[in-house]
Amino acid sequence: MRIRTTIATVAALVCALTACSSSDSSKPADPTKLDDAASLACDDFADGYKAAQTQQARVDLADKVNKWAQSSATNGIADNAKALARGSEASAGAWQIGADAFAQSCLDAGWDA
Repeated sequence: MRIRTTIATVAALVCALTACSSSDSSKPADPTKLDDAASLACDDFADGYKAAQTQQARVDLADKVNKWAQSSATNGIADNAKALARGSEASAGAWQIGADAFAQSCLDAGWDA
């Protein structure tokens, strides 16, 4: 009788664990497609880009974008967000290069303005 109870308990535990892990998270994300973190980073960038006229505003925007971008698996998002941050602390030309590269990585991944 004890063996049946143990088997039933193990079976119930296996079913519970399988149900909890049955999501698609076991599949790797497609790095060519916009994931949620990239979408949020691109949205934040687009929302704040025109207003980022001062160096402090650029640094703040780059920090906000990087908060999401660094957890993205989408090609180019994390790397170009780092370039955006470096450019935000440098010259206006460096900011523009970083901004252009980040915007292009958003568009390449399918982000729609």
